[in-house]
Amino acid sequence: MMFTSRFALLALLTFLAGANAECAKCDTTLKVGTTTYTLVGNTLEHANGWTLCTYSDNAGDKVVCEYSNGGIIIDGDAVCPLTASVWC
Repeated sequence: MMFTSRFALLALLTFLAGANAECAKCDTTLKVGTTTYTLVGNTLEHANGWTLCTYSDNAGDKVVCEYSNGGIIIDGDAVCPLTASVWC
């Protein structure tokens, strides 16, 4: 009986920790001056929870932005927004 109670408590704590996790959400477009870049890919890195957003314009130029799970810019091109929306 004690094993079952401990397991149930561990399962509940694991669920609650996961429920509070955040993920950055890539915007569907990125406007830089008169150029609009469209989101062509987004990847959630499971190892660290970061989100990689890849944009492209009509000429094929790309912008890549990487955000922490809290939506703060970690790495990317100079035109990337400093923050992203969060969800999860």
